[in-house]
Amino acid sequence: MSKRILIFHSSNDLYGASKILIQVIDLLNKNGYETHVFLPYKGPLDHFFDEKQIKTTHLNFGVFRRKYFSLLGLLDRFFKIFFSIIKIVRYVKQNNIDVIYTNTSIILASGISAILCKVPNYVHIHEIPNNNFYLRIMGFLISKFSSKIIVVSKSVKSHWSKYISKPLTHIYNGVPKINIEVVSKRPSKKIKFLTIARLLPYKGHKYIIEIANYIKKKNIDSEFIFLGDTFQGYESYENELKQMSKDLGIEKNISFKGFDPNISKYMNQSDFLLHGAINPDPLPTVIFEAIQHELPVISTCIGGPVEILDHGNGGLLIPVDDTFKASDEIAKYIFNKKLIEKKKQYSMNFIENEFSEKKFNKKILKFFNE
Repeated sequence: MSKRILIFHSSNDLYGASKILIQVIDLLNKNGYETHVFLPYKGPLDHFFDEKQIKTTHLNFGVFRRKYFSLLGLLDRFFKIFFSIIKIVRYVKQNNIDVIYTNTSIILASGISAILCKVPNYVHIHEIPNNNFYLRIMGFLISKFSSKIIVVSKSVKSHWSKYISKPLTHIYNGVPKINIEVVSKRPSKKIKFLTIARLLPYKGHKYIIEIANYIKKKNIDSEFIFLGDTFQGYESYENELKQMSKDLGIEKNISFKGFDPNISKYMNQSDFLLHGAINPDPLPTVIFEAIQHELPVISTCIGGPVEILDHGNGGLLIPVDDTFKASDEIAKYIFNKKLIEKKKQYSMNFIENEFSEKKFNKKILKFFNE
């Protein structure tokens, strides 16, 4: 008889963690597991799960983001979590669920429900929060309400190990081999920098705008393309970015494209991927995708990108706190074609060896089967 797994995910989109979720579900289904999914709202993931005939439920289970760390926010989360637990416990019992799998560190209702139903809760941590108070609370709760824990990178493991008392199993995300048509770029004097990320402060869009300003002052014809939308409640941040571009007089150099699932179109039209996170980014999927598209990568020297680019062997790592120095290094690098090609080839070989889908599948199955 197959094991029944109830899976919780904190969003309903097609960004990095959601893509990993699809990989995990495909793997579990192919290996005899029966998967059920809980999502906080309707969105593009529904289409994928409908096609795979996976039973999907939408429930506001009180995703515990840092923005709720206020009196009113905590009260809101308390009631959302409390009422969702009643529904989750009922679902677990009615469907004879054997395991709960929480694909994030910011859902508490799943872990509490697991304790009440006496089933294990496996937690897969993708996040690196930067608030010590938040980390202490969440680390304590994750330790209490989880049975086993996966972390997606060494950076994530190092960050959380001070706050979580249980062992952390490090499993790198696997990069599936896909057929990508790499289109030859039309010769152009304008250098295009592509950033693919949600419009959130820690993703460093303001830092990139400051870099763009310095690049323009160096008389380098350039365009900085922002591909991505934002979470509900962060709409004002997008307006701040646009106003900042205007204030610096570089609004013509900055393009806001919103979310588009067809990232290949943008990667094939760009010269560099510029990842500007100013706080540690766990293991950004977009860097893997850029490498697969043979798009040279430039990233701030912090978090998971350092691991993916093997400490700079596979791409340019720039300072995270010095826009002048960062822009200077970028300006030198983008015209060094020999070095760019060397790093690009290195990165392609490196991710094939260190982040293979085969390794990922083997380790994930071992984790679930033990």
